[in-house]
Amino acid sequence: MVVVVRSPTAAASGKASAALLEQLGKSLESQGESIAAKVKGIVVFKIDDDDWTLDLRPDSTASPRLYRGVPKGGDKADLTLTVNDTNFAQLVMGKLNPQQAFLMRKIKIAGSMGMAMKLQPILDAAQPKSKL
Repeated sequence: MVVVVRSPTAAASGKASAALLEQLGKSLESQGESIAAKVKGIVVFKIDDDDWTLDLRPDSTASPRLYRGVPKGGDKADLTLTVNDTNFAQLVMGKLNPQQAFLMRKIKIAGSMGMAMKLQPILDAAQPKSKL
């Protein structure tokens, strides 16, 4: 079971990242265990003035989850990604390469660089799904 804590103010904020993070939460419901097995840690997204925590610890008693705010229970993030709303949307949509964005200082990474290299499954899960 995946727990997604949704904030009504996030969807109503008008930010592109809000809809993408909501999609990520929905994707965790079906793909959470497989994504957690690849990433194995806590990722914090600092998007403009908002913090979002993605808890993907496979050994945790809790299921993979996404929630607004810093990690709960005094846990420390394994990776913190600081980015503005526009660049986050471009990363998720595949219009901005994560490595190039890092080199161009459009994103800042703190923590495990090894985990940063495993961000692609998270970005893929946040992409909007087309309805056929």
